[in-house]
Amino acid sequence: MRVEVRLYATFAKLGPSQRAGDPFDMDLKDSASLADLIRKLEIPEDNVHLTIVNGRIIHERTQVLLDADRVALFPPVGGG
Repeated sequence: MRVEVRLYATFAKLGPSQRAGDPFDMDLKDSASLADLIRKLEIPEDNVHLTIVNGRIIHERTQVLLDADRVALFPPVGGG
């Protein structure tokens, strides 16, 4: 299956364009979870603060993804 991924803040450098929010597609095994996607991106799971799937905040990393889901990942963001 294929999902659309958007990476924000410091995660942006892990995407192909290295620009925050630029979408890219990733191929995953059927019934892959949000945690599987995070591992495939080689992001330590503890570094992911906010996950959004299809516009909804998802707290459970065991959430199974479906073909064509849109996923956004955010690290903790500070500043002010």
